[in-house]
Parts: sequence; structure tokens; C-alpha cells
Amino acid sequence: MNRLVSFVLLLLLAGFCLANETELKRPNFVLILTDDQGWVQTSTQMDPDDPRTRSDYFQTPHMDALFDAGMTFVRGYSPGTYCLPTRRAIQTSRSTLRHVFNGRPVDEWTAEYRNLVTIPRLLKGVEPNYVTAHLGKWDHRFDLPDPSTLGYDVSDGATGNGEGNVGAKKRNGRMDKSALNSVTDPKLIFDLTSRARDFMEEQVEAGKPFFLQLSHYAVHLSVFYRQATYDEVLEWQKGEKHFIPSFAAMLKDLDDGVGLLRQHIRDLGIEDNTYIIFMSDNGGRPTQRLEDGEVRERVNFPLSAGKHSVYEGGIRVPFAVLGPGIEPGSISRTTVSGVDILPTIADIVGSDLELGDIDGGSFKEVLYGRSDTVTRQRPFLVFHDKSGNPKSVEENADSETALLQGDFKLIKTWKDGAQHSIELYNIATDKGEERNLTNTMPEKTATLGKLLDDYIEEVDGDVTITTD
Repeated sequence: MNRLVSFVLLLLLAGFCLANETELKRPNFVLILTDDQGWVQTSTQMDPDDPRTRSDYFQTPHMDALFDAGMTFVRGYSPGTYCLPTRRAIQTSRSTLRHVFNGRPVDEWTAEYRNLVTIPRLLKGVEPNYVTAHLGKWDHRFDLPDPSTLGYDVSDGATGNGEGNVGAKKRNGRMDKSALNSVTDPKLIFDLTSRARDFMEEQVEAGKPFFLQLSHYAVHLSVFYRQATYDEVLEWQKGEKHFIPSFAAMLKDLDDGVGLLRQHIRDLGIEDNTYIIFMSDNGGRPTQRLEDGEVRERVNFPLSAGKHSVYEGGIRVPFAVLGPGIEPGSISRTTVSGVDILPTIADIVGSDLELGDIDGGSFKEVLYGRSDTVTRQRPFLVFHDKSGNPKSVEENADSETALLQGDFKLIKTWKDGAQHSIELYNIATDKGEERNLTNTMPEKTATLGKLLDDYIEEVDGDVTITTD
């Protein structure tokens, strides 16, 4: 009997140790960042209640499967309106008015930026064995910090758009941005995916947890695709909103890359311990040039405007997360942004590192279905762009800023440093931002307007900057 009791106790102890080993096992993180992919540029209906929020032409089965495997955010936002601001904001959880559009001397804010808490530094503070990698487009400009400057172990260096244009047609010795490019590896989609696989395999074999940011060059600007993909796309039924075969082919090649990456994760046996975050660096281009040279507008409908705008078309993006504890096929209407990624990862790994004055908050409890709110140091998100194209007045401005709090979004444009126009929208009922509420809700307008003005002053934002 004593031997039996001892045996049972040993089994229980072994089970307890195994359970704790599983619980304490550090998760992996993979951030897939696409380039210039609009909210409605997938074949998934991004808002289950609005059939207009999917493409009527593009086919993205692998992205669709990714969304189905985790939580899709109806209100997912990029921190910036174009490449550079978003990429700096993701690393540090700081809005673009704190760095790219900051009023301090460039050498001052860039020096501060290099020393902030970043995703690699956060993870290594929790577990020194974390290995971090950034593959693909980096695009930080200004002082040209490469990923190693911010703590990455492996990277492609301080890359920009040019590195993704391998095989581009040229005109007068320069890349012809209007040309259609049929190549074997469009925008290096498959090279990046292959090297991502090699990086993950190396860490799995070494028994080390990892963070991988795979920043695609697609579907930015110049169009690249595999000829076989283009030939396949020509057979698709064109839509009213989307119908350009060359762009559809490039997007499909990107989708195939996403599918391959997820398959690599499954093949490595780490799917149950890996979080995958998927988002775009900004909204889709507001117009697309047809293959006959004509320009097609409203390609982000039902959202208005697009890249380089603080209207919804410029900042609302495909945004999804899958991984341990996240219910497949779940939908959230909680507002999240790329600035929330760093504090969310910190929360998941149990970091007690002081993150400092940041603009993001953790959405871990949202992922696990235990909450529908994100608590930030300031209860709002701020977006800014270096150009201003208000709807409420005819004359364009120098720049534009938006503050998003709950269902309400306030937009101010600026000219010569002074307020040029002001608009207020309820994006819950008016995602196309067609009904300006400033006259019917003056108190709300004033309240949000003051919050925005105070924030700009607090972080030394400079609304007169029109270049980067």
C-alpha cells in the first residue's frame, strides 16, 4: 500500500511539474506587417454587420484563414498614415507626434528614441534567451538607426522601399513606378518567408523563444507579381470597387506568403505556443492607377480617403491576433492600434519593466475574452499626417490631426500653425465620415478639441512640419 501511495504521489508531482513547465514556457511572437494594405483589401468581411467591408474582387484565402483562427478587430488602427511614422511607433508605443512630427531638434528626439523601451529590450528584460529578428522593410529614416540599435539580434539592416523592388523595369536609368513587373519573387515575398522559416527553425532547435517581425514590402506602390499568378487572376470575376488584375495578383502573392509562413509554424510544432499579430502599416492608397493609365478612386469604400490621411481610409487596417487562449473566429469591436502591441506583449509575458510615458495599452484581456476595453495612460489615440485635406472647407491645409476616443473622432487641420478646420464624427454609425457633428454636438467638439490641443502641447508636437 505504501508503495502504491508513493507511486501516486510521484505521478501527481510529475503532472504538477509538467503543468508548471507548460505554464512557464515563454511564448513566441510573430508580427506580420503588410505595406499599404487597405482595410477592405481582403476577401474577409472586416465588419460582420457591413457587407461593403470586403473586397468584391481580391481573393485572400490564407489571410481569411488567419482571421478565422484568431480574433479579428473591426476597429484596428495603424499608428501612422504612412510607412515611417507607423514603424517607429510600433517599436516604442509612442504616437507619431512624439518623434516624426516633434518640435524638438531632430538630433534631440532621435537620441531619446534610440534609448526607449522597445519590443526586443522588453522581452530580453523578462527572459535573456529571447532572440529577436526584423526581416524586411525597416524605414526609420532621419538618423538611420538599424534594428540592432533598438535591440534586435538579427535583421536586414536599415532597409527602405528600394530593397523590395528587385527586378523592376527602368526608365531613363531609374525605376519606372508606373510599370508592371512580372518577376519570380515579387517584392521578395518568398525570400522573406523562407528566411523567416530558417530563423524560427534555428530558435526551435536551440530551445529559445523568439520575436519575429516580418515587414513585407508588398503591396507598396510599384506593382510586382508572378506571371502565373497574374494569369490566374485574369479568370476572376471583376468587382465594382476592385478590378485591377495586376494589383490583385500582387496581393495574392502576398497572401500565399502569409499562408506559407503559417504552414512553417505548424510544421515546426510551435503553433500552440506562438502568437501571430497581423496588421498593415497604414490604409490603402486613396486611388489606384488602372493598367490603361486611368485612375480609380474610392477603392477604400466604405471608408473615406486613404494613405496619408487621418480619415478612416488612411488609418483603419486589417488587424488580427491568434495564439494561445484566443478563441478562433472571435470578433472584437474594441479599438486597438499598433501602439498597443508593445504593452500587450509586456502583459502576456508578465514583464514588470517600466515602459515610461507611452500612448498604448494592453489588449491582452480583450484577446482572452475577459474584457472589451483597453486602458491607456491617456484615454484616447492620436494620429497625424504632414498634409491636410479637410472635408469641411475647400482650401487645403498644411497638416491634419485626429483624436479618437470611444465612438467619436475629432479631426483638426492646421495652416501656418493655426487651426484651419475642425470636424467631429461618430465612427460607430458613420464609418465613411460623411456627417460632421460639430454644429450639433458643440460641447463634445470642445471637449475633444481641448484634449487634442493639450496633448500636442504636452508632447511638443509640431503641426507645421510638412516633410520627413
